[in-house]
Amino acid sequence: MEFQQQAVRVCENIRTITGVYCTLLDMQTKRFCKLPFRQSCTLENGVCSANTAHHAGCAEASRWNGRYMYRCPCGYMFVAVSLRQLRQAEYGLIVGPFILSNSRTSHSIQMESEPIPCLTMEQARALGETVQAVCAHLAGSRQMSVSDSDVQQEALYTMCSMTQRQERISYPIEEERRLQQLIRSGEKNKAQQLLNDLLLELYLAGGNDLLMLKLRIRDLITLMSRAATDSGADVAEVLALCDRSVIEIDRMRDFDSLDAWLGAMLHHFFDLVFDFNDAKHQTVIRQVSAYIQERLSEKLTLEQVAGEVHLSKSYLCRILKEELGCTFTEYTNRLRIERSKTYLHRSAMSLSEIACAVGFDDQSYFTRIFKRIVGMPPGKYRANNLSA
Repeated sequence: MEFQQQAVRVCENIRTITGVYCTLLDMQTKRFCKLPFRQSCTLENGVCSANTAHHAGCAEASRWNGRYMYRCPCGYMFVAVSLRQLRQAEYGLIVGPFILSNSRTSHSIQMESEPIPCLTMEQARALGETVQAVCAHLAGSRQMSVSDSDVQQEALYTMCSMTQRQERISYPIEEERRLQQLIRSGEKNKAQQLLNDLLLELYLAGGNDLLMLKLRIRDLITLMSRAATDSGADVAEVLALCDRSVIEIDRMRDFDSLDAWLGAMLHHFFDLVFDFNDAKHQTVIRQVSAYIQERLSEKLTLEQVAGEVHLSKSYLCRILKEELGCTFTEYTNRLRIERSKTYLHRSAMSLSEIACAVGFDDQSYFTRIFKRIVGMPPGKYRANNLSA
């Protein structure tokens, strides 16, 4: 049987077993191999037309360890699972719509044409894990191991048993702590997977309360930022990202824009933290970064910094070029600009005072470098953030 036909058959089986609709998206042609679900909330002729949201969900799944949960513009939840045939086509399996519910009793909300299933957070997670295991087996990336089989069996058991138990859902503080530990220890894949699970918890706890969801996401970003700085990531860059996130999240006015922003921001965060940690010469780079940041207001030379880390000037230049893609001067200017953003956010210092504080000779040179790196002059940057 052709690979695409097999995948469509998997979609049909998933719906038969779980009652949750499942469809298949060809990531290359951007077309559905099986029509999206039909129900009365949709925008065009009873067929879901939220193609942008579904395409984005599948793209995120391929970047986030193969699985990603998202919300459509109508507020329903979906799980996208990446399905890639070796050296050939790439597809996205989309499971949904469903509604996250605090109730342990399985039920559905009847719309005009089709019922929308209500799942608990545990059921949604179990469904995603099971579909991901099936997709990995179908794609032929590897034979399903005993551990994979155990995961699938446990996930199916969880789904079946949820309707039998009555338990109070509590917010997963312990999982937040474990996420911090994974970030500190540099375990990127495990941290990504746990973050996906935590986001499920956030959506469940927030329900349809956009303000509550934004507050919980902001708290999670702060928690992750602390762990990132503990792991040795660039403090100025992490703080700048955290500051920008607080401002940007307040601008979100609906779940759709919040989901899109959150996915992009978390990718930026993980690149910032883990790409830095994965550098071949991370110890040297950390020492160089720490030394420069402690002396940003001073006139620093390549010879001075190379001597501090006991390397020749040429070798240090090569490390910076290979690992960070920039020269010593460019890297120093990046650190200075990131520090200046903090001053622009948090102080009433004039531009000339900020230029001096971060080590630029004069305000005009500071403004020129700031505009080159950030894309706008510092005065406009400060005004935009104040207005926000």
